[in-house]
Amino acid sequence: MKTLRRFTHAAILGTVLAFVAACGSGNSDVSSPADHPSAIGLPTVNAGGEDPGSDESCKFLTQEEVASAIGPNDGGKHDYTFGGCVWVASSAKDGFSEAIYASVLPKDQYEAVAETGEPVSGFVEGATYATMHGELWFPCREGDYCGVKVRTASSDGREETALRLAKAMQGRV
Repeated sequence: MKTLRRFTHAAILGTVLAFVAACGSGNSDVSSPADHPSAIGLPTVNAGGEDPGSDESCKFLTQEEVASAIGPNDGGKHDYTFGGCVWVASSAKDGFSEAIYASVLPKDQYEAVAETGEPVSGFVEGATYATMHGELWFPCREGDYCGVKVRTASSDGREETALRLAKAMQGRV
């Protein structure tokens, strides 16, 4: 009986330790290695020779342009999922966290992550917009693709916002 009690205590202690280790330190500023593009097989340098983790991607759009779309935001940070920069609204709208994404990707990476949609008229030839995902992609720079994703609580005006931001971005890439 004494041995059974020791094993029970050891099992409880082991379970608690495993739970604490699985939950991590609680520091949300620390990114996981799996958050980095190289961890999922994506290149860490784009066709233009720039490190996609650099602050350059957050210069594709101005703070004012992003604020006009989603209001006050975090100022932009590198996004390893979409590749580029993501600006997240400072407060949720109707319980939804709004965000703007901007990215320049080499063709192979673009083909792996982009949600392409219907052709966009009145913009760059080859531009597409995916209504469901709010993504507008267009060919830019020598073989690269530029993308803007608008994640807003309401779909009203989402395509127009994406087009306005893409046109601004086009002039800076």
